[in-house]
Amino acid sequence: MNFYSDDSFCQAFGAAYFPNQQIQPALFELEGRLWKIPTIDYKKPIVTGPFIDFYESDEQSSKEAVSVVKKVDYIPRVSHKLVTTNEWFENNLETIYEPAPTIIWNNFDSWDEFVKHVKQKRSNLFSDTRRRQRKMEKEVGPLTFVFDDRRADVLAACMGWKSEQYRMSGYIDAFAYEEHVRFFQELVNRDLLLVSSLSAGDKLIAVHLGVLLEGRLYWWIPAYDSNYKVYSPGRLLLELLLNESFQLNHKEFDFMIGDEPYKWYYATHTRLIKEMGTPPISLRLQRSTKAIMKPILSSAIRPFPGLKKSLKDIQKKVQAKLYQVTK
Repeated sequence: MNFYSDDSFCQAFGAAYFPNQQIQPALFELEGRLWKIPTIDYKKPIVTGPFIDFYESDEQSSKEAVSVVKKVDYIPRVSHKLVTTNEWFENNLETIYEPAPTIIWNNFDSWDEFVKHVKQKRSNLFSDTRRRQRKMEKEVGPLTFVFDDRRADVLAACMGWKSEQYRMSGYIDAFAYEEHVRFFQELVNRDLLLVSSLSAGDKLIAVHLGVLLEGRLYWWIPAYDSNYKVYSPGRLLLELLLNESFQLNHKEFDFMIGDEPYKWYYATHTRLIKEMGTPPISLRLQRSTKAIMKPILSSAIRPFPGLKKSLKDIQKKVQAKLYQVTK
């Protein structure tokens, strides 16, 4: 079970997106496993939503043979299994699952062992990071890392930088929506959000919004000041967080869903993420229509590259309008 099933997460989610309804987690059964999922008024399960990656089965409740369990037909993203990174690549599992890379710290007796593990993936990664660190300290100022930074302006800076990153990458700007900003503020109010920062001299350079729960540190929302991109501030902050996580004897450093190459340099394992259950008929119809229409439309607009760009722009605008939680 991950932090999406935690009571504090459910309370923050409810306060941000469903302020007039009661959001509480409840146990659901699907394909012989139990899932602790937030619900609206103990009835409607919230199987997906903004910033929710995936659910994991509630093994502890399964062992306790909980009798009050509801039924759910479908969850879009769940963790099916944990495998090593070697198993992921050797068995071509990317054709079936989405990866959620992670580091299981008990694989290493020392930090040096972890460094050796990373060097096997990219031999010069840590040395390149140290080179960039020295360059930043020389040109900007000495580095200061704060594992748990409670300053309000640090949270605001992270969301501002992330907004810029979303826009520059052509994605929907999540933090342009008041509900999403309020959600992270609610997480802070409930002491669930871990805000970590990196500064050079008196300048805030990079921030990470994560969660530390039951010995598992989640790498969730990283952002940095693009003016200092040349120094790789995001990587500097990540490796400081990794070291801190190891020194604090955490069980795991969870990168969550995403196939970004940098995650594989550090990961030892990955969770296999895929839907579970029977999708609702509306989703099945949507998928069937898309499968039929995509090759037809591609053929029709291939001679008109300008039209293709216009359609993509329209799609982005429509997605932005729909990127709201239904109240």
